[in-house]
Amino acid sequence: MKVLVTGASGFVGSRLISRLVVEGFDVRATYRRVAPPSRAGLEAWPLPNLDDEGSLEKVVAGCDAIVHLAALAHQQGSRANRLPDFLAVNAEGTRLLARAAARAGVGRFIFVSSIAAVCTRSVTPVDDRTPSRPTDPYGRSKLEGERALIAELNEAVTDWCILRPPLIYGPGNPGNMRRLLGLIEHGWPLLLGSIRNRRSFAFVDNLVDALVTVLRHGRSVRSTFVFSDGSDLSTPELIRALADAAGVRLKLWPFPIGLLLLLGRMADGARMLCGVSMGVDSIAIDRLIGSLPVDGERFREFFAWRPVVKVDQALRRTGQSLRAEDRKHGTRAAE
Repeated sequence: MKVLVTGASGFVGSRLISRLVVEGFDVRATYRRVAPPSRAGLEAWPLPNLDDEGSLEKVVAGCDAIVHLAALAHQQGSRANRLPDFLAVNAEGTRLLARAAARAGVGRFIFVSSIAAVCTRSVTPVDDRTPSRPTDPYGRSKLEGERALIAELNEAVTDWCILRPPLIYGPGNPGNMRRLLGLIEHGWPLLLGSIRNRRSFAFVDNLVDALVTVLRHGRSVRSTFVFSDGSDLSTPELIRALADAAGVRLKLWPFPIGLLLLLGRMADGARMLCGVSMGVDSIAIDRLIGSLPVDGERFREFFAWRPVVKVDQALRRTGQSLRAEDRKHGTRAAE
């Protein structure tokens, strides 16, 4: 099977490619920046413009399956609230890639969407019956990407599967999780001890294993699934587990929730008015405070899938990666 992976240099993409090559897949990977040299089992391609249908048709030609990971994610800064940017990449780009896949007769298209396409907060578990009511530009663009894909592939021979994972974690985390890990690593006081929430996460290697399982599935799918590997934790529980694994003395202090929300709004204002980043924003604060449990049982039953890495092991590997980074930086400083 030849598999096209978009977003190959990303957190999930780099791990997926390594797994596919080891297991004997032929992989065509697209890279936004400098692509590594092609090697046995891997063709490295520059990421085509997602609005260039001719380039997209070339990159999908000869592929049996596609795993579409390339996306514009929420980021702190000037682009954080620009819906057109998100729609151009996450919705229209997905539409055109799906159209190219249909024309080329690709066998299966897997789109890694996000739980944000459903919602970003919920006290009750989110499952595949939960109505989609995204509340931020990223979630709205992911939902539009899902709808565009289904519209393009509805009458096509190309089978499709959409996954909606929660926040992905693991060694080498980017984004908000990376910032949180950095605060833990450096022993900064964390004013998050008063939070009483419940959120689902997913370990990166479990998501990769799930994607490989979908690629190998022998029957038609044509369905959308929320995804979770059972990593359901409160924010303080997550922080304590990561700090314990890293061997870091944790300073987790109680602090009024209302003041945390105010801090997020102040950070938004400082960025908008002065162009100053405080290293946090209201979206990051909201996700630290709010609950979002995800019930991924339907995916597990449909594909007969179970997580390959248990939650305690996943948290330990993630926390220990901080310790390894500390040693690496210490060695470089000594040199």
